[in-house]
Amino acid sequence: MNFKVKLTLIILLFCQITLIAQDGYLLSGTVSDANNVPIPGVNIVVTNTNKGTTTDFDGKFQIQVKTSDVVQVSYLGYKTQTIIIASQNNLQIVLVEDAKQLDEVVVVGYGTQKKSTITGSISKVVNETLDQLPVSRVDDALIGQVSGVNIQATNAEAGGAPTVTIRGVGSITADSGPALVVDGIVVSSEFLANIDMNDVESFEVLKDAASASIYGSEGANGVILITTKSGKAGKTQFSYQTYTGFKNAHGSDDYRKSVADWAQVEQAATGTLSGETLYAQLLVATTGIDRDWQDVFFNGGTVTSHSLSARGGTEDSKFSASLRYLGDEGVVITDDYKLYTANLKFDTKIGKKLKFGLRASPSYTEQRRLPTSIHNPTRQSPWLPIFHTEETLQFINRSVYPDVGVGDYFFENHLVNLDLDNDGSGERPRTSGDSNPYQQYVERQHYEFNTKLFGSTYLSYKLADGLIAKTSLGITLEQRKRDRYDGTNYHAAGNSRSAYFLENRFRTRIINDNTLSYSKQFGNHDLNLLGGFTVQQRKSETSQVRASGFTDDRLPNVQGANPDNTTAFQSNTELKKLGYFVRVNYAFADKYLFNASFRRDGSSVFGINSKWGNFPAVSVGWNAAKEDFLIDSEIVSNLKFRASYGLTGAENFNVGSEVVNAWPYLALLQNSNAIIDGTTVSGVSPLNIANTLLQWEASEEQTFGVDYGFLNNRITGSIDYYQRNSDELLLNNPVSYLTGFSNGIVNLGEVQNRGFEFELRTRNITNEKFSWNSTLIASTNQNELISFGDSNNALIEDTYGRNSQWINRIGEPISSFWGYVVDEAAYDDTTFRTTYVDNPWNRINGQADDTIVKDLNGDGIITEEDKTILGDPYPDLIYSFTNDFRLGDFDLSFMVQGSLGAQVNNIGDQYFYNWFGNRTRSGGELQAVADGLVPHPSFIQEKVLTSEVIASADYFSLRNVRVGYNFSADILERLGLTGLRAYLSAQNLIYITADDYHGFNPEHDDNGNPRAFGSQRAGTPIFKTVTFGINVDF
Repeated sequence: MNFKVKLTLIILLFCQITLIAQDGYLLSGTVSDANNVPIPGVNIVVTNTNKGTTTDFDGKFQIQVKTSDVVQVSYLGYKTQTIIIASQNNLQIVLVEDAKQLDEVVVVGYGTQKKSTITGSISKVVNETLDQLPVSRVDDALIGQVSGVNIQATNAEAGGAPTVTIRGVGSITADSGPALVVDGIVVSSEFLANIDMNDVESFEVLKDAASASIYGSEGANGVILITTKSGKAGKTQFSYQTYTGFKNAHGSDDYRKSVADWAQVEQAATGTLSGETLYAQLLVATTGIDRDWQDVFFNGGTVTSHSLSARGGTEDSKFSASLRYLGDEGVVITDDYKLYTANLKFDTKIGKKLKFGLRASPSYTEQRRLPTSIHNPTRQSPWLPIFHTEETLQFINRSVYPDVGVGDYFFENHLVNLDLDNDGSGERPRTSGDSNPYQQYVERQHYEFNTKLFGSTYLSYKLADGLIAKTSLGITLEQRKRDRYDGTNYHAAGNSRSAYFLENRFRTRIINDNTLSYSKQFGNHDLNLLGGFTVQQRKSETSQVRASGFTDDRLPNVQGANPDNTTAFQSNTELKKLGYFVRVNYAFADKYLFNASFRRDGSSVFGINSKWGNFPAVSVGWNAAKEDFLIDSEIVSNLKFRASYGLTGAENFNVGSEVVNAWPYLALLQNSNAIIDGTTVSGVSPLNIANTLLQWEASEEQTFGVDYGFLNNRITGSIDYYQRNSDELLLNNPVSYLTGFSNGIVNLGEVQNRGFEFELRTRNITNEKFSWNSTLIASTNQNELISFGDSNNALIEDTYGRNSQWINRIGEPISSFWGYVVDEAAYDDTTFRTTYVDNPWNRINGQADDTIVKDLNGDGIITEEDKTILGDPYPDLIYSFTNDFRLGDFDLSFMVQGSLGAQVNNIGDQYFYNWFGNRTRSGGELQAVADGLVPHPSFIQEKVLTSEVIASADYFSLRNVRVGYNFSADILERLGLTGLRAYLSAQNLIYITADDYHGFNPEHDDNGNPRAFGSQRAGTPIFKTVTFGINVDF
């Protein structure tokens, strides 16, 4: 072979090798730890390119590479490895723990901090599988995840917001919910409906005052920090998550009563059947209808979610974008909720010192709200048809209703009276309020539309090593429209009640934060300093129109109403706040820890003499595990003792109209009319009693805690004890009627919350093929009113007009239930209640069937002095127990969660058991005894509140169950995907309530009034959900 031929072959071979090198090949591998346990989620990046991937659940990965490429392998807590590609394949990479990185970073107020140096009470929840829960709001996903946080399904409508409290309720009038901070910007709690759970990276919950006081008045009830996902350097990663499933209500067997049941009750109680009951039996025999209204109204629903995201970028610029749709039908007829959200997040470096970022998150929700309480249909007569049929026409009183025909709604007053019991008078069976519950829902179209936009941007500049200046701007725009039309077919109490209500509310929130931070490590010293100021403005504009007198449903707006029955209302409010803050963190050798902060806030809510509030905090810690006598221990991995003290304040109260809440220190006026000489004259009248001395509510809190870890952190957790005293409470206090008002706003009273928090996390079994982890969380809370100034040591709250009463009294929990104690000893299972405890019975409106109650003060008569505290609506203990299992590519997780010690004022029983209307005979649930079915003394009339209507709100739930499968790398390669997961998830499959609770949801609260919390008239039912979901990464 001559030289030219050899040279040609060499050139061709070189070109072929070059082409192969340019095209590259698919590199496979597995990443594990030193114990040969695969590590999922490891970042695999080809440096200086946009190529990147992550390991799957089995630690496997595939990535396109070329010879001489440099691959970087990194994961939190392990040392980063760099591998130069030289035609290898099937890499077996073992990551080595990095002691410096093992210290998890925790988000705190206006920054981050190493977990080992935290001296406050902060819990972190990482979103590993929470995005697989079918929740419409991200706070629902936190149930059972953090000690000290109580999340109640007080509104179980589709899209309904739960009630969230941290370490108890510390105010009688103010909102006790925590502040919400998203990516460093304070936002309203309503923003939780905007956030897609798939976009959440982690939650940090600041529970004690030392951690939350940096936010001043915003942090009075704790703070929830949400960090959303950011893009990573490398190839853009696309993800699609979807789930679909069904929901069904947890009904109540106690509310399943037929005409036959009631007939048995009446027969046992009176020895005969009334004409009304005989008529009801005739209707049942004719129509075949003897229904349980739960079957009509709790018709179940479906839930569907679609979420698409794209994340990626370079070393200098990263982005994250996502879209989501959620459709939730709810479990009650007409209940419906739709959510559309988008999220864009962008961060970039400009040069070596400047960073810039922005975020935009618009959302839109459409919700059909329930027009009335669930108690209305559940208490309705079981014989009542929804529509007239051929069979029911024979019972119509044609002299009054000649035009009623088949297909028309059925009402009690359509019935002709019949004398079936031969007592000489005609009767007809009764319904509740002469209403048709089905038309009460279907003919009332109550819609709520919310359009929101959250946007934020920031600039940070590195002034010198460790010295960074940052400014950020956040803007929230919210528009809510409530459009409610009660059609001409809507009737109540036998009369048409057509009406229209339109409300438009527009809110803006602008917040500007400016900080200067300095970090320095020298020797064993770690110093972090922070200073800054924040400016905030909130505006609200509300307009309302009410109209009635409609004759045609084709004009369901103001134009279709009677002009004489139209009223309008409008209000505008504004709140401004200015705050200054400083903080210092110091750690010596990560053993001796110190943190101090100071915040000074000014608010436009208060007058000139009390506009400013000061909120200092200090905390210390000692990491005993770092000491020489424990540092080499094979048992103790972590043992950190903490103590903290801090002050927070609140000015966001709700004691009057929206206008009074904004300017309570001013003497405000309102439009008013008066009749002078028979002529209506317009003018103004006082709206409130001005109080220039109002000042901040103040909360003082101490926390003592310990964080522990044993056996190389296979057992970890924390124990905390806290005591928080909230003083100078803002509330309405009764005043002399000579002022023209019944009450005025004052600072009055002190409330204490104290309790323990316990968290235990264990890695029970960990090996290559199987793992089992457990988490136990428990919290106690005791609420007590410590002082109440000059208010006679008690403040009683009435609601519903049925003598349902709450009392705030020294030495007892706030909003305790206040009433009479039933004298159960006066009865046996066969005794019917027809006597009083003493004669004369002096209570106004007393009747012969009222419940026998105890004469507690022994004076021989029943008076207001015999009332006592019957319970309170706050749980003594909340708990959860979670187990996570992994077997190969399969995983299983379940959580049981519950609450103990709370009570509920369930006046739904009063409605339901009063099915016989206003007759004096009492109904009741049936109880089997030796000689048959007899009335059991469980019914009371609506005149008084007694212990019989107070029920335990304890519950035990199988809150979450999830079974999932992660497809192997071989399948992913064939499908061209980087990740594929399928799962089956269920919520509340089991939900057990106390024996004496007869409703649908012990967590429900009707009115949201902190002075009268824990009341319900049946309540929106707890529901069980089963969904199937798929996550696809490519």
